[in-house]
Amino acid sequence: MANVELSELMNLGLLLMERRPEAIGATTVPPPVDVPWTDDYRTGPAADSPVVVPPPALGPGDGTIFAVGDSVLQGVDPFLGQAVGGWDLRTDAEVGRTFPGGIDALFRNRASVGQVMVIILGHNYGGGGRAQAYLDEIMSVARTSQRVVFVTVTEWSPAQAEVNRAIYATAQRYPNVVVAPWAETVRANPEFLWDHVHPNRSGSVALANLIATMIGPAPELNGTKPPPPVIRPIPVDPGPVNTTTSTARVGTSTTAASSTSTTGPTSTTTAPSTTTPTSITTTTAPGDATG
Repeated sequence: MANVELSELMNLGLLLMERRPEAIGATTVPPPVDVPWTDDYRTGPAADSPVVVPPPALGPGDGTIFAVGDSVLQGVDPFLGQAVGGWDLRTDAEVGRTFPGGIDALFRNRASVGQVMVIILGHNYGGGGRAQAYLDEIMSVARTSQRVVFVTVTEWSPAQAEVNRAIYATAQRYPNVVVAPWAETVRANPEFLWDHVHPNRSGSVALANLIATMIGPAPELNGTKPPPPVIRPIPVDPGPVNTTTSTARVGTSTTAASSTSTTGPTSTTTAPSTTTPTSITTTTAPGDATG
């Protein structure tokens, strides 16, 4: 034992903490891929705001979206329901959620995985070359969805830059993956954040609009056209959405944590009776988590 370096012991401890062997082992992350900007969609009011290419409309399906994420998803959830009008939106968001926690939520809610998945994870990732392995494990569940939208994370540390490189590499490897370039958006519109990670009210609207654009219009169900999405104008007076007191919605094995059915300009969110909301009194600061 005396010949074992301290760094080796720390690396061994990290490996033992992993809950699935597929996520173990460093992965070489390829360089980032340039985002193809066009004039199809603007994420903010500034003239130099980035614009993105909406992907092709999806074909027939069950009309469901399952979104998994951390406190960033929790903040945008109230706006996302209207932005994806016509879709059946189900979300599972938790403050401080790491990649292992998000993967566990996916496996718990496999029955809720439908036509579209949205992934907002990586803000609490601590680095170590494991991002690509985590994304591959996510895709082991999400590969059956017609479209998987990965949202790039704000790059407040080199670990988040690693996550974004892995996201673009995943989009090259899996044909059903599209990227919502949120990191690129806030780089051009820093006023969308109230700290280095969390969107304010203006940013939450912009992120909801961006995700809705990358998902596309809802499919027709039983020959009935869904109502159009509500692309909300970005507020002039930004304010924090996430405060130091939040409620984490924990999903069950068959139902996602919250379900939003959008039938028009308004949305109704209901929690399943089997779910007990858990009060979270602290918001994870950058660097608090390692997964």
